[in-house]
Amino acid sequence: MLNKAGLTAQKEDIVASFSDERTVHITDLTQKEAQEIVKYLNTYLGQEGNPSDKMRRKILSHAHEMHWELLDGRVDMVRVNNWCIRFSGKNKPLDQFKYSELPTLVSQFELVYTDYLKGI
Repeated sequence: MLNKAGLTAQKEDIVASFSDERTVHITDLTQKEAQEIVKYLNTYLGQEGNPSDKMRRKILSHAHEMHWELLDGRVDMVRVNNWCIRFSGKNKPLDQFKYSELPTLVSQFELVYTDYLKGI
């Protein structure tokens, strides 16, 4: 993320500032300090939330567009989770997918969405 933000040269300064000058090494950061740096870099790069949530929201958006909704207009998460369990090959609901697994899941769901659009 530092590279993507063009801040690689300032890495040590950034790490020092988030660790209260305790260290300049990323590997010495606490989990909380590392999360704060990621949050800062997401904001710096103009990304709100984390990338995993962005991919999950894309799936939920497509589910809305296909009318996979409850009577109150919310996405039918049971239906989405059942689809994830049945068709992803991972046998787990949407929120349990790791970042590395989500691009494949989004691609699979986009195929379902494309088929839905063809049927309109």
